[in-house]
Amino acid sequence: MDPKDIKHLNPKLAPGASDPIETVPEPELHPGDDPLDKIAEVHTRVLDTIAGFEKLSEKAEPEFKPVADAFLTTHQKHEAELAGYLRKMGRDPNDDGSFFGAVNSSLIEIRSWFEDVTADVMDRVKEGEKHVFEAYEQARDTGQTIEANAMLSYHMEQLNALLRAHAV
Repeated sequence: MDPKDIKHLNPKLAPGASDPIETVPEPELHPGDDPLDKIAEVHTRVLDTIAGFEKLSEKAEPEFKPVADAFLTTHQKHEAELAGYLRKMGRDPNDDGSFFGAVNSSLIEIRSWFEDVTADVMDRVKEGEKHVFEAYEQARDTGQTIEANAMLSYHMEQLNALLRAHAV
């Protein structure tokens, strides 16, 4: 392409252009703001949530079991997608979750000794999902790739749809 053609398309890019190209400064990253670290945090929280829903599904009364299973299946699908993305980007995803996952599972076990696991637990489910959503939002707001943002947004939409479908 002839340099004169470039000047007609975008004068700022033409050789010898007097105005420098305006650039938007890169956002300043602080410790813990690495976009992949944020996705890894989402992955850990999803693993923790899976541990809770595995126990919830196990202890659920028959009328609530399909709800618990729907959340469990969705989180398992999301975990696999998050882990796959992290691997693709050269990260080794955590397979164990955090201490919170073990606590979550234990709390559900203990509650099941004293009360039936029915739709009455949906308020606690919503609180747990809020913890996951916070991680998704933080990850999405930390300069992700288009691919990562699409995945994160899609996961959030699916979780919102589940919460709306099973609102009490």
